[in-house]
Amino acid sequence: MKNNNFINCSALSKKELENRIEPRKVLLCSPKYFQVIDAKNVHMGSNIGKTNPTKAYQQWESLKAAYLKLKSRGLIDEIIEIDPIEGCEDMVFTANQSFPWQNTHGGKIVVLSKMYHSSRAREVPYFETLYKNLGYSTTSLKNAQYFEGMGDTIPHPHKRLLYGGYGHRTTLDAYHELSDLLETPILTLELKEEKFYHLDTCFLPINQDHLFICKEAFSNESIEHLSNFFKEITIIPIEEASQFFALNAHVVPSTNEEKSVAIIQEGANDTIQLLNKNNIEVIKLNTSEYIQSGGSVFCMKMMLY
Repeated sequence: MKNNNFINCSALSKKELENRIEPRKVLLCSPKYFQVIDAKNVHMGSNIGKTNPTKAYQQWESLKAAYLKLKSRGLIDEIIEIDPIEGCEDMVFTANQSFPWQNTHGGKIVVLSKMYHSSRAREVPYFETLYKNLGYSTTSLKNAQYFEGMGDTIPHPHKRLLYGGYGHRTTLDAYHELSDLLETPILTLELKEEKFYHLDTCFLPINQDHLFICKEAFSNESIEHLSNFFKEITIIPIEEASQFFALNAHVVPSTNEEKSVAIIQEGANDTIQLLNKNNIEVIKLNTSEYIQSGGSVFCMKMMLY
């Protein structure tokens, strides 16, 4: 493809892409030091100093309990926790510090993030140590200015294709280097609306064929490109995507015995109805303390191999 949005992507449709095994381990970090102390995005400015530590911990425990339940049902293999670090108040958002992947031979590799904010860059070395202990090959982007891991880079379900958001926290130059490093094609998507500062706030693949998005986050050109890889694209209202972080849900893929399960912020009623219509079980949680900081379920976990 000659279009600049496509990097190392000669495939014209999903059918031509290589298959990929989905990771089944969940990485979490306790919110022991979580608080909103500054404004790293537009959601945080009016919430500085307003987080309730007790409530935040209870909400995180509910998320952990949901994953433990999915583990008992065989949808998740393991829950791993990284120790929280004092002075790293946003470390609970484990989707941002890295991008773990599996090479074509099954080897585990992780690309460490180059965070936009210096306060969040402090988190990355602790994740690097964790990944080394888990047997990952660790690396960083050498030339890219900024790269914020799974927050901006979302895999196509079960396929070796990545979607890369840029414009707010990750720079476009990251994806050329990332694509070569991981030997994986990337479709880049420019983020236009400041409420959707990461791709994971406005882009939710619910299965191989169906994508939920907030159209206001993207250019019309970006949405047109997505039709190459999804048979159906459903538009979620901006009010629900921004107020309830509906697209920051986590869809845990189905197994032979269990259907897919989505963990999502309560109150995202339109999205919940659509998930149910698509035969996806829904677990509704309250993540209001984390929404004050600009994140919800997807931000609070990382899937590992």
